[in-house]
Amino acid sequence: MMDLTRAVLLVVLLGTSAAAQTGGTPVETPPVPLSPEKQAIIKQHVQRERPPEAQTGGDITVGMSVPEGVELWSLPHDSVTEVPATTSYQFLRVGQTIAVVDPESRKVIQIITN
Repeated sequence: MMDLTRAVLLVVLLGTSAAAQTGGTPVETPPVPLSPEKQAIIKQHVQRERPPEAQTGGDITVGMSVPEGVELWSLPHDSVTEVPATTSYQFLRVGQTIAVVDPESRKVIQIITN
């Protein structure tokens, strides 16, 4: 009887340990900031193309969520060739400020002042 109790206890402990290892909060990888060279390319693109100014209802800050109704624009291709992780980033413009945005989370990951 004692052996059966130990076996059940061992199974319960191992099962709990395995469940604890597989559960939990996923780790969020930090955004990849754009280099100064890439920022310069984006500034040139914005000056040349003049995308419409976004109406965000306030100041743009790193980490803020951009409202769904605000249109995001694709980064120019030259700005994403060296860092593949940034190819999905988009941007918006408010005055002289360019905000680089992760379109999946719609969070601002970098501010470029023009």
